[in-house]
Amino acid sequence: MLYFGLDSTASATTRAVRARNAALDRMFYDVGNLTPEEYAMLIAETTLEGSILIVWPSGAKGDNGIGKFGTYRALRAQPGKLLRRFAIAGVGSSDVGAAAFARTVADRYDEPVGAIIAGYGVADLIAEALGGWFVLGAANRLMRAYHVAVDRTSPGAGGPGPGIGIWPGAGDSETLLRLLLDDDRRILSVAGHSKGSLSIAYALEKLAGDATNWKARDRAMEMRITTAGAVVEFPNGFENVGQYLGSVDWFGRMNSRPGVDHETVPGAWHHLNTAYPMHMDFADILSREP
Repeated sequence: MLYFGLDSTASATTRAVRARNAALDRMFYDVGNLTPEEYAMLIAETTLEGSILIVWPSGAKGDNGIGKFGTYRALRAQPGKLLRRFAIAGVGSSDVGAAAFARTVADRYDEPVGAIIAGYGVADLIAEALGGWFVLGAANRLMRAYHVAVDRTSPGAGGPGPGIGIWPGAGDSETLLRLLLDDDRRILSVAGHSKGSLSIAYALEKLAGDATNWKARDRAMEMRITTAGAVVEFPNGFENVGQYLGSVDWFGRMNSRPGVDHETVPGAWHHLNTAYPMHMDFADILSREP
């Protein structure tokens, strides 16, 4: 296995927050689908936001089916088949949460999945100071305002607008965008939970707003997008989408865009760990996806 992108400059405060998030990930995600060897490896080292974990289906690689890559270029340089499926977990998720979320996807499709680390960049530290996930609601509303402005100013209904830049520190969105721009890669699906859903939307906004990359945009329109725990706005033309929100998930609802089509999951809150009551069963959701 390869290890890249270790965050040697993280402050004590940031490390403490990440340690807390590793504990929270045990509640939010099905960490029971990780082996003891994988869990020990993931908590021993912290990767930078935007790094990628390759997560193989359970048992496919023995006791440790996870590899770490610090950058898109490091991943792209590896021999073999290109990854076709990706997942982004929630705000501040540790490697444990990112890997557990991706393992659920990998087991569903029986193929390796790239877990893009949402990590703890500058934007996420600000979000933490302002109350964690709640700041994302404002970001979602800002994205909607952008859509309205594009609709009013762009020539031709439904055409791509001028695009928006990806926020500083949004390394997960930047990594996904680079993957989407890879001419040799056909991404079949991408899944997001909580803040990860918004990260996907950021990357697609940037892609849709760049008229020079229309081939990549058209490829991306064919992939399946599945979100849980946050209902977000996607660019015009991205219709192959399934969004899911728990009926008692006030946490996710505060950070969701009202009026966007989604499916309500009865009795579910924000977490995906099937070992706890009121969970959203993401594996079951994926089994019903086209």
